[in-house]
Amino acid sequence: MNLQVDEIDAQIIKMLNLNGRTPNTEIAKKLKLSETAIRKRIRKLLDDEVIQIVAVVNHKKMGYVFRGNICIKSDIKKIDEVKKQLDKIDRIWYIAHLTGAFDFDIEFSAKSQEELRRLIEDINKIDGVLKTDVSIRLQLLRNRNDWEK
Repeated sequence: MNLQVDEIDAQIIKMLNLNGRTPNTEIAKKLKLSETAIRKRIRKLLDDEVIQIVAVVNHKKMGYVFRGNICIKSDIKKIDEVKKQLDKIDRIWYIAHLTGAFDFDIEFSAKSQEELRRLIEDINKIDGVLKTDVSIRLQLLRNRNDWEK
């Protein structure tokens, strides 16, 4: 289902993207609409699953000093089992099933070298994992969650 987002919805989305806690009254004032109209539009955007409002963790403040990704090559016959096992690992916060040279791309956070070592070891122990390629993030240059209409 392809939903239409008009210019007002697009402006609401942009404001909420900058700060998901922006009060409806503030959005209404900026867009010269009633608070009720804004509340109804946001409710529809949420109900239609066009947007979701979530909290984003500041990993550095939480003590996670190692962040990065691991590309994983798997036995094609064991893809589903690898997927299930990866989903059980807490330190992994992003899992993508891919086509190409690797079957999975995961992103992780770790508080210590020991925690990172255990994570890599746990992934390599999964039946069906053939190869892992680990990258540690040195610097985050861009992290965009914005959207353009």
